[in-house]
Amino acid sequence: SVLLPSGKVVFAPAGADKVGVFDPATDTFSTVGVAISGSYKYSGGVLLPSGKVVFVPYEADKVGVFDPATETSSTVGNTISGTFKYFGGVLLPSGKVAFVSYNAGNVGIFDPATDTFSLVGPTLPGGYTYRGGVLLPSGKVVFVPYRTENVGLFDPATDT
Repeated sequence: SVLLPSGKVVFAPAGADKVGVFDPATDTFSTVGVAISGSYKYSGGVLLPSGKVVFVPYEADKVGVFDPATETSSTVGNTISGTFKYFGGVLLPSGKVAFVSYNAGNVGIFDPATDTFSLVGPTLPGGYTYRGGVLLPSGKVVFVPYRTENVGLFDPATDT
């Protein structure tokens, strides 16, 4: 879920077919955007400086983007293979978004300026390793351990 500057809350379509929006000013919930097929599509979202929301691909094969100004959703970028890929995303100082590897084996980077997705960094252990991340004051990202004894540390300056 993502809190928008307007106060509305956006729900990433995980099992739902459309984006959910809750407006606390009116206590109303609605679904908006284009229907997205599949199950377990996205595992959360990240608010971009532009006001758009990027959805983190879990089972989806493309990155999801929601524009609250127009209430439209789309999928962008190249095809991402695998299952249970990413769990959580972190907005980087560069404006790019790092996707936290859950079972993907690499950190995913989404560049909203070009709508492109790429894999970076060393090969990470699969097996549902990390669930979420936090941007540190240094600009590095710490990955929250799930099925591992260690935290992950990603440096976007060197893609390692």
